[in-house]
Amino acid sequence: MKKKTLLIFFIGHLALLSLLTGCFNFNKSFPEKRLFVLSASRSEKLSLSKLNAVLKIQRFHVSPQFEGKGFVYRRGDLTYESDFYNEFLISPGLMIAEEVNKWLEQSGLFQHVISSSSLIEPTFYLEGVVSALYGDYSNNHSPEAVLEVQFLLVRNVSARPVVVFAKTYRIEAPLKEKFPPALAEGWSRSLEHILSQFEADLKACELKGG
Repeated sequence: MKKKTLLIFFIGHLALLSLLTGCFNFNKSFPEKRLFVLSASRSEKLSLSKLNAVLKIQRFHVSPQFEGKGFVYRRGDLTYESDFYNEFLISPGLMIAEEVNKWLEQSGLFQHVISSSSLIEPTFYLEGVVSALYGDYSNNHSPEAVLEVQFLLVRNVSARPVVVFAKTYRIEAPLKEKFPPALAEGWSRSLEHILSQFEADLKACELKGG
């Protein structure tokens, strides 16, 4: 009787295991994580330095809503979501600061452009705040890549640093499709446009070197 009970238990256990295995597909594949970068490319060639000054690029601060590496999508007026499977390779603040550094180094506006880790005493500091960095998908028929950056150029004066230029730039670039590669491309082109405007504004300021 005992052996018969064990046999029934064993058969029932196998049946339950078979049922569970059929319910769950262990071979189901999940989306692979994709990593993206932003890249701002200049179309014009490098020009000669016009200002005898050293510019230090500080790390850019990003609004807390967008400081993570995961892409952020706006779905409605008060609805946003973060994408776990599509994200930036490095933090967006650091990545944008690197692109700004590269752009201004090639602009010819300053004699030297250095990063925040440099020990060289600069003539100017450039600080930045990224206040918007998301894909606006609230309208299914007209998705946009939204990028908003504030620049503050500060003259390095020992007594009291002086802000010599401050301006916020915002681009809402239309996208052809609602896919992460298109969104990353839209942000990159938006950053190019913002940096072109920023460079033109700096040239118009007629800054004085050290």
